Amino acid sequence: MKELLEKLHRKTDSHKGENGKIAVIAGSRDYTGAPALSAKAALRTGSDLAKILTSEKVSQTVAGYSENFIVGDYEGNYFSSESLEKAKNLADWSDALVIGPGLGEPENDSLQKIIEHAKKPKIIDADAIEPALNSSFENCIFTPHEKEAEPIREKYGSLENFSREEDAVVLLKGKVDRIYADGEERTSETGDPTMTVGGTGDVLTGVVASLIGQGLENSEAALLGAWINGRAGEKAAEKYGNGALATDMVEKIPEAMENPEN
Repeated sequence: MKELLEKLHRKTDSHKGENGKIAVIAGSRDYTGAPALSAKAALRTGSDLAKILTSEKVSQTVAGYSENFIVGDYEGNYFSSESLEKAKNLADWSDALVIGPGLGEPENDSLQKIIEHAKKPKIIDADAIEPALNSSFENCIFTPHEKEAEPIREKYGSLENFSREEDAVVLLKGKVDRIYADGEERTSETGDPTMTVGGTGDVLTGVVASLIGQGLENSEAALLGAWINGRAGEKAAEKYGNGALATDMVEKIPEAMENPEN
């Protein structure tokens, strides 16, 4: 991973926004933590800016998690057609777009439209995965866990087939993370059993998005992102044991990116 981490070297004369602008379309009336975890993970991984678009019902709560967020909102409890214009503008602004964590009960048609509209790399997670399969998508990284991967397997037979046929990257979360890209399967074995705690997948989406925003290719970002996420989980567990939280993982990301073994 050392070679990939070295690609993140920042120019001494870089300016705000040049090291990654990450958009996060996430959260709903039911979930406030997901967008905050994704955005904060992106910033801790090295992105300059993180903008969140979420439900007006929870936007103030989400903004309250960190003064470093830029938070916009849409009407209603869940992502819908009324959300599209703001979502399109945000996608156009970004270098990478996270969409899905904590969306709850979004309108599938509206999700499909924003996925089709966004040309920048998209990290598709959680509630956006199944709608995405019925849209015209490109430049996507899918980050399912085993249950979320079921619709992909039902439609394509396997994650390998899906990745190959659609030229998509799949990062399957599990005890051993599996990355399907470029006709190959690779694995990342960093991680800890404490990462069963809620929110670790939301952290992963932010890490992967940040790496893309800093210049890595989708497949590189998926592989390195899985490794960083797992290593941050290990370091959080070292400090907090079974009480480690997803927020603890976020704070361990910079340490996880230091002194890679390989």
